[in-house]
Amino acid sequence: MKKFGKIFLVSLFSLLAILIIGVSVVLWYVFTPEKLTPIVRKQAEKYINCQSQVGEVELTFFSTFPNFGIKVKQFALINPVTGSPNDTLAKVDELIGVVDVAAWLKKNELVLVGLELSGGYFTVYSDSLGHTNYDIVAVDTASTSIPATASETKLPKIDIRNVVLNKVNVHFKDQSLKVDMVVHDLSAKITGTVAPNDINGNVNVSKALVSMDYEGEKYLQQASVKFDAPLNVTPSGELVQFKEATASINDLSFSLNGSVGNDKQGFVTDIQYKLASWQIKNILEMVPPSFQSYLKGVELDGLLTSDGAVKGLYNDSVMPLLNLHVLLEKGTMKYSGFPQPLHDLEGDLNIYTDLKTDSISFVKINRFDAKTPKSIINMEGIVNHLFKDIYCDFTTNASLILDEFSAMIPLSMKADVKGKAIGTVKSAISMSQMEKMQLEKMKLSGSVTLSDFRASYDSLLMTTDKSKIDFALPNPQASTKDTKFVFANILSDNLFVSKLKNYFASFQNATISLETSDVRNTSRIPDLKCSFGMDSFSAEMDTMSIVIAKPIGKVSLSPRREHPDQPRIALTYNSDQLETKMGKSSAFIKKINLDTDILNDNSQKDIFLQWLVKGFVDMSQGKITVAGFSHPIEIPQVKMNFEPETFAIKEGTLKIDRSDFQLVGNLNNVLSYFMGDSILRGNFTFKSNRTDLTQLMALTSGIGDSASVKATAKTVSDTTYTGPYMVPKGIDVTLNANIKTATFANDSATHILGKVQLRDGNLLLDGLTFETPAAKMQLTALYNTPRKNHLFVGMDYHMLDVEIGELLTMIPDIDSLMPMLRSFGGRGEFHIAVETYLDSMYNVKKSTLRGASSIKGNNMTLMDGETFSEIAKKLMFSKKTQNKVDSLSAEFTIFRNEIDVFPFLLVMDKYKAVISGRHNFDLTFDYHISVVDSPLPVKLGLDIKGNMEDYSVRLAKCRYAELYRPASRKAVESKQLELRKMIRDMLTKKVKE
Repeated sequence: MKKFGKIFLVSLFSLLAILIIGVSVVLWYVFTPEKLTPIVRKQAEKYINCQSQVGEVELTFFSTFPNFGIKVKQFALINPVTGSPNDTLAKVDELIGVVDVAAWLKKNELVLVGLELSGGYFTVYSDSLGHTNYDIVAVDTASTSIPATASETKLPKIDIRNVVLNKVNVHFKDQSLKVDMVVHDLSAKITGTVAPNDINGNVNVSKALVSMDYEGEKYLQQASVKFDAPLNVTPSGELVQFKEATASINDLSFSLNGSVGNDKQGFVTDIQYKLASWQIKNILEMVPPSFQSYLKGVELDGLLTSDGAVKGLYNDSVMPLLNLHVLLEKGTMKYSGFPQPLHDLEGDLNIYTDLKTDSISFVKINRFDAKTPKSIINMEGIVNHLFKDIYCDFTTNASLILDEFSAMIPLSMKADVKGKAIGTVKSAISMSQMEKMQLEKMKLSGSVTLSDFRASYDSLLMTTDKSKIDFALPNPQASTKDTKFVFANILSDNLFVSKLKNYFASFQNATISLETSDVRNTSRIPDLKCSFGMDSFSAEMDTMSIVIAKPIGKVSLSPRREHPDQPRIALTYNSDQLETKMGKSSAFIKKINLDTDILNDNSQKDIFLQWLVKGFVDMSQGKITVAGFSHPIEIPQVKMNFEPETFAIKEGTLKIDRSDFQLVGNLNNVLSYFMGDSILRGNFTFKSNRTDLTQLMALTSGIGDSASVKATAKTVSDTTYTGPYMVPKGIDVTLNANIKTATFANDSATHILGKVQLRDGNLLLDGLTFETPAAKMQLTALYNTPRKNHLFVGMDYHMLDVEIGELLTMIPDIDSLMPMLRSFGGRGEFHIAVETYLDSMYNVKKSTLRGASSIKGNNMTLMDGETFSEIAKKLMFSKKTQNKVDSLSAEFTIFRNEIDVFPFLLVMDKYKAVISGRHNFDLTFDYHISVVDSPLPVKLGLDIKGNMEDYSVRLAKCRYAELYRPASRKAVESKQLELRKMIRDMLTKKVKE
């Protein structure tokens, strides 16, 4: 057995040696490079329509054992085409191809065991008309005349086990696609199988430096590209499928799955991709130069992760549908136009588009977060209409430290903002709306809270400790069809607004709700609804200030129907304490309720005519201090309905120093009065516990007259009025007076009842009754003030049970009218009807004096004196210290300087005397006294002439018969009637000055 084995092994190695020697002889002597190269060159000329170069061809066996191979050195294809960057289509330094001969001989299968290209370059070119430099394969015309069967057109079965490209350069240029790509140092490996209708394999590019231009724009420059793609190709369907392919560009790796096919309409794509943690800084380095201007001043970095799909048809007019998901992590950004760097940028968005159709394209922002050193911004939403008018629908949450963004405000605005803003804003806006500022088409809403906020603009300043603002544009729940433009609701703990040192306003715990129409429409007044409530409000401007406690109200503003440029305002308002100051004047109101409707007429010049107001006011416990008036005006209560023509006072009480008034009634023709079309008319019930007439006259003197006249009415002290009192003009007001106590200077009166009427410069006291310490009185009077130094008085003055001495004190001029009254004491009845003109000091102009008077009395005293003693001596009266007068009834008339005393009867003791005569204002007199009844048997008469300093008393014949009784002349009654007629004529403008 050992011998047999030894023989077998020797024989086997001998056969192998013989085979090796035989093959070597064949390779080295039969298929030498010198013999093979011409054969290859000759065959290449038959199948290739361009110039070819074959340096040297040789068969390989030992290096490719057990398969045969072919090695070609310095192989080149030269095909010059106009426009091509190089005449050489391909040039390879060395090409080695290895085929499994046994598979070919036994199974008719082409097994490409190996194909290796080392060195060299390829130039692939196609012009805009489709002419290429790689269409070089010759067509066999003989074979084309015979139709090929289906089996003959199928690809042979090929097994590609190893195709290697080593350091190959490729230049691809296609003018129809506008692509120019250069690949340097390409190293790749290809494996796979080729079946009649199926190609499977794997392409692995381990190294490539790629530069690419598209449409003249450089997109890649020496980019390091790697690629590993399992492929499946269906030639009949022109379909390429790849599964879990991976690639990278400058170490930015991604994976691909899907397919790309071709049909008559173009390429059909169905590709899924995924990329993870791409460094944004590296991505930006690949941005083409023409797009780098968009990034000028921007420093952006972070990690970008994305996955998605590209699906659909691609041709010159159609793009496939892109469904992309993009994540941004750990992002940072610096931008020269933004004052603060951003960090912690986090984003999650979806992109769905075919790069053409608005109706299906959108970008959905699932989440976007950004931070500045102190602020935080969060956003989500959707962007659509990408290719016509970009439309954004965002929800933004932010916590902003406003100091960080103040640098964004232009210096020319002279503005500054500080504080903190936290809130949520929803916005739905298109780009065209923003460009055209079409606020009416935008949708904005949200809620923002301002804390420690301070904003200044030029000379304006606004601050708040904390304020919350809710807003919506348009107004989703408008209370009227005209206020759908915008809504805002403001809640503020403390809001302060000022303008330098001239103006400020402060709101405490305020709630303000506002809705309005489009305020940009300058052709009409906007519609506005505003409700407000707050703990307090205060404001100050120059010398004016106001402080209000708990104001609550509603304001409605709308254009007038017939005049849309003029406003109509409805206001409902109530508040607690209100205090305001204007210079040295001030007002204080404890509580006020107001319900008013205001119309504006800006064509009028007078402020009262521009604003027509009607409504209701109820205020209580008010106090008004007026500069130049020494006492404050207190308003315990006022309830009043008002409209342009009428003020209806339901309840009104006033207090001025020691005076109090209660007014109830109507004031009419208010607007007409201010327009100059009518006089002001009123009818009031006037009640008072105490009235200081001096102060009341100071308040009303000269109303409706010129400033020079009104200047004469002023208060110089608490009790002294400088006068004269000028009756207000242009008004017709009736006061039904009921006054318990009235004072004038040092005099006083009580229980005053009657009618007081002011009628266009006339003052009428009609049937006024009152009481004084001296007497009960009745007064009807007319007072007219045509000029300051020319005052008219007509009066019917009746004093009941008056003390004669008090009468002389109350009416000093009575001493001149009836000097004899100085000699009487006791109580009597005095009645006078008189008319006269007065000067500015109320002195009677005696030349204008007309009147009649009477005096009656019982149980009076005739005062002893020099005159009486002499008269008594002449008439032989009994001598007593006090001489009782049983009765006295005298009448006299006044005309200018003369006073005529009608005969009257004087009864004293046992004497009855009739007295008559005349005296003058120069105190000269001429009286006659006739004793008509006495104990004396002799009837005596007495004539008294002269003046009070120099007079004569002489016995004279009695002018009146014994027991003569003078008849009443009714002079006073006649003068009363005359005065009544004068009053009627004066009030009806029939009597002229």
